[in-house]
Amino acid sequence: MTITIREALQLPDMVQTRLIAGAGGLDNPIRWVTIVEVLEDATRLQEGEFLITTGFGLAENTERLASFIPSLASQKLSGVAIHTGFYLREIPTAFIEMADRLQLPLIEIPAEINFSTITKAILQPIINRQFETLAYSQAIHNRMIDAALSKGGLAAIAAELATLTSGAVTLVDALGFEVTQHGSTDLDNSSAGVKSAHSTPIRANREHFGTLTLVKSQEAWKDLDDVALQHASTLCALEYVKERAVSATEWRLKGDFVEELLNGKQMSPSELESRCRMLGYPLTGDHLVVALKVDVKDDAILYELHQSAILLMRRLCDRQQRSYLLRERPHYLLFVFPDNRSSLQLIELFAQRWEQLHKDFSLHLALSNSRMQLEDVASASEEALFALQAYPLLASAPTMLRYRDMQGYQFLFPYHRSQEALLELWKPLLAPLIGYDKKHNQQLLETLDVYLQQNGNGLQTSQALYIHRHTLKYRLTQIEEKTGYRLEDAHQRWQLQLALMARRLQKQLYPSQA
Repeated sequence: MTITIREALQLPDMVQTRLIAGAGGLDNPIRWVTIVEVLEDATRLQEGEFLITTGFGLAENTERLASFIPSLASQKLSGVAIHTGFYLREIPTAFIEMADRLQLPLIEIPAEINFSTITKAILQPIINRQFETLAYSQAIHNRMIDAALSKGGLAAIAAELATLTSGAVTLVDALGFEVTQHGSTDLDNSSAGVKSAHSTPIRANREHFGTLTLVKSQEAWKDLDDVALQHASTLCALEYVKERAVSATEWRLKGDFVEELLNGKQMSPSELESRCRMLGYPLTGDHLVVALKVDVKDDAILYELHQSAILLMRRLCDRQQRSYLLRERPHYLLFVFPDNRSSLQLIELFAQRWEQLHKDFSLHLALSNSRMQLEDVASASEEALFALQAYPLLASAPTMLRYRDMQGYQFLFPYHRSQEALLELWKPLLAPLIGYDKKHNQQLLETLDVYLQQNGNGLQTSQALYIHRHTLKYRLTQIEEKTGYRLEDAHQRWQLQLALMARRLQKQLYPSQA
C-alpha cells in the first residue's frame, strides 16, 4: 500500500538525490510526504511521514541544530530530505553521524530539483498502490462473500484465504480448539525462507470467537495479504454469529424436550422416538443425568461461565460425534448422556479442559445412577442435584461425583426434601448429646464424630482431639449412656453415623433454619 525509502530512491525523478546517512532505515515505509520550511515543532509530524525541508533557521540556532535529527527519529519518520543550496550549503557532519546512529535515512536534494518534482515522484506510486489495494480489497471481498455463501462455513472461508494468499491458514476458536486448517505450515526454511505468521482476532459485539492465523514465508509476504486476512476475519465473525443463532434454536429445542421429561409429561413411543431422532439423541440404551455447577455467586459472571460450559461441551461432543441433551437453569446445567464408557471419558475430558480454561472457578459435576428408560430422567436429575447439594459434605470429593459414590449420603436421599424428615433421623439420638454439651461445656458430639471417622480407633481419636485416653474413655461412656447405643455394636454405630450425616445434611440444605 506504500513504498519504502529504498524504492523511492530508485524512481527516475530521484536519481539526482543522494543518500547521505541512515542506510539502516532504507526499508522504512513512506506513508506520506510533508514539506516544511520552518520546523518549529517536530511533535506535529506523524509516524511514517517523509519530511522535505530546506533547513531554514538551523544554521543560526545551535540548540535546534543539535536536536533536529533526534527529534525526527523520535517521531518515527520514514526519512528526511534536505534541500541544500538555500540555507544549508551542505549537510552538517553532526546530522550525518546522528542519522547513522539512529538509522534515519538522510537524503540530500540538490538545488536544481524542485520540491514538486520530489513530491510527485513519491506520492504517485503511493496513490497508485492505494488504488490497487482498494481494487484488490474489493476482489477479495467478493471472493470471500462467495465462499461464505457457499454454505461451506468457516472451512470454506479459511480455504479461500489460503488460496488467495498461497499461505497456510489455521482457525482456532476461543476455547483453544483447532476448527479448521488449510495449506501446509511446514515451510522449508532453506527454500521458502523464514516463516512469518500474522494473526487477527475474530470478534463481534465485543465477543471473542477465536483467532485466524496466516502463515507464509517472510519473503513472499505482501501488505495485501493482511487485507485478505482482515476480510476473512470479518466473515468468520459473521459465521460465528450465525452459528450461535442456530445453536440457540437447537439448545431451546433440546431444553424444551428435557423440561417435558423432567415434568413427567407422558409421550407415546412414536413421539419419543421422533423427538429423539430430530435432536440426534439415541433413544436406545441406558441414560444418565449430569448436573453441572460453577462455584461463583455473581449472577452475571455465572451466566457467562454457563455459556462457556455449554460451548465447551458442544465442541467436545462435536469432535467426538457424541449426542447429548441439555437443560439450562439459573444456577446449574443439566445434561443427559447415553450411559457408556465414551460419555464418562468425555465428561472427564470436559473437567480437564475446564480446569485449563477457568482455573479460578471451581467446577462440580454430579452424575446420577443409570436409567434404562429416557422417561425416567426426572428421578435421575433429582439424584444428580442431590449429589450437587451434598457435595460440600464429602471428604476429598472428586470433581466428577457419581451418586452411588456419595460416601453413604445417598441413603439420605429419600429424606432430603423435608427438614422434618431429617430431624426425625438425628434428633432422638443426638439431641441428648447436644444438650449435655451446652449445659456442661463438653464436646461429646464432636468426640462421637471423630471417633467414628477414626473407625473406632481410640488412640487415633485421642490424638486427633488432643485429649488423654482416660478422658476419651469417659466421654465414650457418657455417649453410650445418653444415646442408649453401644459403640461396640456395628449396627448401632452405623445408626449414629447416619444421624450425624443427617444433621450435617440438614444444616447444608436448610442453613437459615438450622
